Amino acid sequence: MAEKFYAEILTRSERDLANERIEISLCDAAGKCMTISLGTNAAAALASVLGDHADRRGTDITKIPDNFAVGRGRHEPVVMLRFENDPAYGLTADQALGLGEALIEEAETITTKVKYPARQ
Repeated sequence: MAEKFYAEILTRSERDLANERIEISLCDAAGKCMTISLGTNAAAALASVLGDHADRRGTDITKIPDNFAVGRGRHEPVVMLRFENDPAYGLTADQALGLGEALIEEAETITTKVKYPARQ
């Protein structure tokens, strides 16, 4: 496994239009620099993770959406599930029922573990 690189500053970013990639150069506190080339999927995933991390300094990187929507497909027999403005997930009826049951079960587990403060 490669040694961990402790980046402190972004020194350069450039789009490689011919290869549909983005190159970024990062430097550590000692001035050692490293350039990485990211494909579009990796760049999008990294942007999402970094955005979530920047919003929650010192906490977990678990995504907690501000909103969600549930609907049905217009041209396919699927249940649509969307979080925030991310692309929607299409679930079969069986998957949607399974997800619903799993969500209820987990929510009940959490609520039974919550300790309410004593009234004074």
